[in-house]
Amino acid sequence: LGVPEIWRFINLTGDTHPMHVHLDTFQVLARHPAVVELDEVTTTAGATSAVVRIGRHPGDDIPHALDENERGLKDTVRVNANEVVDIAVCFSSYAGRYMYHCHILEHEDRDMMRPFIVMPAELMPFM
Repeated sequence: LGVPEIWRFINLTGDTHPMHVHLDTFQVLARHPAVVELDEVTTTAGATSAVVRIGRHPGDDIPHALDENERGLKDTVRVNANEVVDIAVCFSSYAGRYMYHCHILEHEDRDMMRPFIVMPAELMPFM
């Protein structure tokens, strides 16, 4: 709580995902093209195994630059296919349990949501 963090969204799919973080706004720092190699043998319904390398795939024609409208405070960021997006967030208002998720309804319905907990640093040893 009150400490800035850098989060990294890594898109392993061929779809664009609008990622939404509950509780506080964030600033988009950078977009990076990425080469994603999924390991089909070890990927299961409950776990994904992949190697992600920053760099442009030869068939990638998506511009991976920040848009002008992404330079202010945001609560949702577009993460394109084969892309890594870095954000800076500082949860300063409330402690508790919150979610981040893809804002496509079908993806929310398929559990593309993950919880996170915001708490004062002095409580971290008890986690």
